[in-house]
Amino acid sequence: MTVVTQGATPRLHTPRRLLAAENPGLEEHLRVHGALVLPRARSIADLLGEVRAARSTGRGGAGRPVADAFDAVRDGVATTGRPAVVVANGVEGEPVSRKDVTLLTRAPHLVLDGLDLAAAVVGADAAVLCAAEGPGLAAVRTAVAERRRHRRGGVAVTVVPSAPGFVAGQDTAVVAHLNGAAPVPRGDGVPLSRNGVHGRPTLVKNVETLAQLALVGRHGARGIASLGTPENPGTLLTTVAVTGAEPRVVEVAWGTPLRSVLAVTGGPVSAALVGGFHGSWIGGDELDVPLSPSALAGVRASVGAGVLLALRPGECGLRATERVLVYLAGQSVRQCGPCRFGLPGLAERFSAVLDGRGGGEELGRSLTLLQGRGACRHPDASAAMLASTVRVFAADLAAHRAGRCTVAGTVAA
Repeated sequence: MTVVTQGATPRLHTPRRLLAAENPGLEEHLRVHGALVLPRARSIADLLGEVRAARSTGRGGAGRPVADAFDAVRDGVATTGRPAVVVANGVEGEPVSRKDVTLLTRAPHLVLDGLDLAAAVVGADAAVLCAAEGPGLAAVRTAVAERRRHRRGGVAVTVVPSAPGFVAGQDTAVVAHLNGAAPVPRGDGVPLSRNGVHGRPTLVKNVETLAQLALVGRHGARGIASLGTPENPGTLLTTVAVTGAEPRVVEVAWGTPLRSVLAVTGGPVSAALVGGFHGSWIGGDELDVPLSPSALAGVRASVGAGVLLALRPGECGLRATERVLVYLAGQSVRQCGPCRFGLPGLAERFSAVLDGRGGGEELGRSLTLLQGRGACRHPDASAAMLASTVRVFAADLAAHRAGRCTVAGTVAA
């Protein structure tokens, strides 16, 4: 397992890892990873075959097969007759997430290589990289200038600072921002593969997804299979956060026990919110699950946004959830009733239960009403996170209803 923070040097050095290079410069990138051969010199079908064989999935939250996204955009190009646009999405709306900014800061050329490959596959003549202003975007601008100076060809890349907000990283919200509109997820049902940036077929992929594509493009499916599992070859980046400490970014092989990943916090962990603020709480023996989509699905969780929020013994998981839920309620983009009114109401009813003010039945009704509702996934996913809280911390919730907290003692009325 490789543990890194921004500016740190990884302990394990292998070109099959995203963070193998010791600095972000082009010379070091080529020394470690070698030059990339674009599909112009080989069959795009062969590359798509390697992507499928590598079981490459998106790393921005949904976890869908990358090859399927390629197919959809290629169909969009064929249908509309317009060239595609590729967007590298480095927008981290999660308050504690650091994986994307760490990747952009440490390995910007891998992300740009992935953009070149994706553009070649879908027939794009333009690419955009969108991320928050800061060290990651600065490293990308430097890398783009390096490639220009050294005449390393590829798709033209425009670097655009992102908009703030929890939902601003959702793919349709990113495209709306790039089109000059408010960064709000759209719910018109028209896929970006048909109508995205300036009305053109658009592929939006998380920056880690693109960097992983650059490794597959170099080493093939068999090459990256030296790490991970047969079901999920290679590595993934995740942010591990714990109260009172700076979040840490970890690159691990798929299949690593979740408890081993959480060990980087330097202390015992009683539960974890897996997948970020729209994720699921798991605890007890569930923490021994391997880090893989299928294993996490078995405990009703997913990798999601690649964030692990660890809970120490002695911390109240319900109060931790309350802080998350209040934050999510404040992140409404106010385009539908479930988000404008449902989420704040849900947060208020949950706080009432924790404070011993009743509201248990109303809380249950609110959860039911929000599930499957909304113009985007924000209210539904927030309700699902709370539903996992009710399951994992059922005994604690019963104690709060009775006027006591299993951690802090008496609940203040």
